[in-house]
Amino acid sequence: MKDLSFELGEYVTNLRRYFHQNPELSLKEFNTSKRIIKELEAIGVPYYTICETGVVATIQGKKGKTVALRADIDALPIKEKNEVSYKSKNSGVMHACGHDAHTAMLLGAVKILNENKEDINGCIKVIFQPAEETSEATKEIIASGFLDNVDSIFAIHVMTDLPTGKISVESGPRMAGVDDFTITITGSGGHGAMPHLGTDALLVGANLVVNLQEIVSREINPLDAVVITVGEFNSGVKRNILASEAVLSGNLRYFNSDLKDYFKEALLRISTNTAQMYNTTAELDYKKSLLPVINDECCSEIAKNAVIKIADEQALCTKPQITTSEDFSRYLEKVPGVLAFLGVWDGTPDTYYPLHHECFQIDEKALELGSKLYAQYALEALSN
Repeated sequence: MKDLSFELGEYVTNLRRYFHQNPELSLKEFNTSKRIIKELEAIGVPYYTICETGVVATIQGKKGKTVALRADIDALPIKEKNEVSYKSKNSGVMHACGHDAHTAMLLGAVKILNENKEDINGCIKVIFQPAEETSEATKEIIASGFLDNVDSIFAIHVMTDLPTGKISVESGPRMAGVDDFTITITGSGGHGAMPHLGTDALLVGANLVVNLQEIVSREINPLDAVVITVGEFNSGVKRNILASEAVLSGNLRYFNSDLKDYFKEALLRISTNTAQMYNTTAELDYKKSLLPVINDECCSEIAKNAVIKIADEQALCTKPQITTSEDFSRYLEKVPGVLAFLGVWDGTPDTYYPLHHECFQIDEKALELGSKLYAQYALEALSN
């Protein structure tokens, strides 16, 4: 087996900067896809496209198990405020979630693995997945058979609240499940000066925003973390007219998969009863979206061994679960796997910005480590 520690930093950094400078929104990652294909062809790895902009590559070693590696490739509708030489050239679009790093690191891993394919005991499937930010591609990808015969799957997400060189691969819930909802309150409206002659949907909506929080405070075990957010509230047309309609949209996030069927009933019950209190009606549109990301215990141990081999035991760290969501959970519904958190913060206070921030930035020194982690996980999983 060839040494995995050969220099990758420049290769992966240059790729990351290219992707950062040329970000594309979900399902519009056409140029990103072309660059990925260009690199795969240069490396000499067979590939095919999926969902128009996604790319799947295969590294076939000796007969054995199959492991999958995944990186997401889409950017966000955010205007970048970083003043760097590789600042986004696409106005209003930015890699503010680190997908540029994920893509570059996985290409680096492909380079490593392909040089060692004759010594690999199994098959490695690699997917550069579009539309993670909108979760629009994973169902089609899974339906296509991508996970057929896959024994485990691995992904990395960069984290600016972890120092460079630190990696978290704990088992159990890591990122939250999320469901979306819209509640429409319908009243009769009326003149604002004579509220007794009509019904005010805006008032009902305002009370409902408060009442929905009681699902968390009074119906859920305090040890189960749940967040309900009403992010949109649209109602009213003029200051002296009672609103005949109020539309509330939001989502809820959770880690306990046993709760996945509870929230729809609770939202329907509370919105219906709140509306009835004020002689109005409520209609609920509830959409199940993503289950929590739950790392498999066995796969987590494999990932820990991989970290120790490419770095040392001190590189391992623990990180609390986070309430953001990831469509990597859809893969984990089908096969066991791990989502690793890779530290990309250089420790300087004024360089720290969270995910989805207009000044989001990473320490590029972490990129080489990420490539090695992708590659070593695959080797460990196939030999385990």
